[in-house]
Amino acid sequence: MNNKPRIRQRTVINKMHLLVQKLHRERRYRVEFVCLALKYGLVDAVINYELWDEGWEGLGERQWDDCFEMGDYEMVIAEVVERARREKFLDAVRNYCTAPGAYDRWLSYADRQASLF
Repeated sequence: MNNKPRIRQRTVINKMHLLVQKLHRERRYRVEFVCLALKYGLVDAVINYELWDEGWEGLGERQWDDCFEMGDYEMVIAEVVERARREKFLDAVRNYCTAPGAYDRWLSYADRQASLF
């Protein structure tokens, strides 16, 4: 991987690394972690342990999975999609959701949450 983009992303990666310790506490930390990874193109680097190998120990696939395994994954996804729409990184969500129907399912969580209000 080209190091120049990684140097520019250092602040974002540091923030994600700090969030790792909070992923089990509150949904907002999980949402923030996922949004940062998607928005800054770091999902693969997290999932493939590239960041861990570069010195951000504890920043890997297990932490990514934790964001969706706390019993509130539908709300996490809904909040991620809502932020992606507002902050214009919905294409990153689409690119992540490669399984058939996954992207539409993610959108449906957000639209269902919005209809509650």
